[in-house]
Amino acid sequence: MKQDRHFSRSRRSTSPQLKNKKALKNKQKKNHNLQSSSSKTKSISQEIQPGLPEERNILNLIQELETQDQKGIENQKLIHLCLQDTQNPIINENQELSEIQRQSQYNQNYHQECQQSMRNEYVFLGNSLSKHMISERQRVKMVNWMVEVLSNYNETTSDITFFRSVSIMDHYLQKSIFKFSDSNLHLIGITSMFIATKLEDIYHIPLKDFVTRVSHNQYSFFAIKAMEQSILETLNFEVTFPTSLDFLQNIFYQCFSLNDNPNLQDILDSSIYILKMCLYDYTMTSFNLYTLAASSLIFSIKDFVNKNYLNDRNIVIDQFVIIYTINLVQQNYVNLLNRLNRAQFM
Repeated sequence: MKQDRHFSRSRRSTSPQLKNKKALKNKQKKNHNLQSSSSKTKSISQEIQPGLPEERNILNLIQELETQDQKGIENQKLIHLCLQDTQNPIINENQELSEIQRQSQYNQNYHQECQQSMRNEYVFLGNSLSKHMISERQRVKMVNWMVEVLSNYNETTSDITFFRSVSIMDHYLQKSIFKFSDSNLHLIGITSMFIATKLEDIYHIPLKDFVTRVSHNQYSFFAIKAMEQSILETLNFEVTFPTSLDFLQNIFYQCFSLNDNPNLQDILDSSIYILKMCLYDYTMTSFNLYTLAASSLIFSIKDFVNKNYLNDRNIVIDQFVIIYTINLVQQNYVNLLNRLNRAQFM
């Protein structure tokens, strides 16, 4: 029994040699597994590696494109710096071409519509003193006084405010059913300026200034507001009719567009000055406003050309073309010159 027990124990317990053999076998299995896994990873890497050159090629292409773009930008900068002096005349030519195109587009598309609207709103301002006891001399003084008043506000008012003031005064005297005398003209002129500055100026002259500074408290707030109501009701609130300055600006834009040439600006300023002179003379109100504007511009152009001794005077004058009233302008041009020679500032 003892031997059987000993034999059973010997069978259960392994010898150290067997243990070593098992350990070696386990190591060999592990190495084999590692080798197989490494071979698998190598095979996988070999399968993946063929795609890497393509990605590298794509990256290289992107880098090459970026370098080419940078070179192109640098070349453009160099070209811009090299041609900076030669581009100025080309830009000027392009600006002149754009102005000519703008002018032609206006003449083709908008000129007739604008002229038709100005014809429909045109108001004849002649014979405004025929029904009243107001002398022409007093009217001249009133116009001159308007110039003095509005010149004190030259930062906020413009020439159109002056033309609008005189036009509203003449139109009211023409349409009014009341008979006014020289004593009433002062209040009518103040109120006409008050209406004009509210229409034309962004920062209009306040009513308080007309009471205190302009009329020196001769007329109250109530008197000026009452006269304003009378003027607006008599004219049926139609006080935005075109003046001679509006016609002049329209003709000037039709011929020269938005041109900042100093010579043309001098011509425009002299034309405006001539129209201001025409407002002094009561007999000039019987002329067509378009005729006055066109004639003043023709006179200014001819005067400028003669003073500067230009050889191409005919070419300069021929650039000025009046579309539908050229015959009327030629007929009244001589009369206008005679009137201007007799015009006096009183």
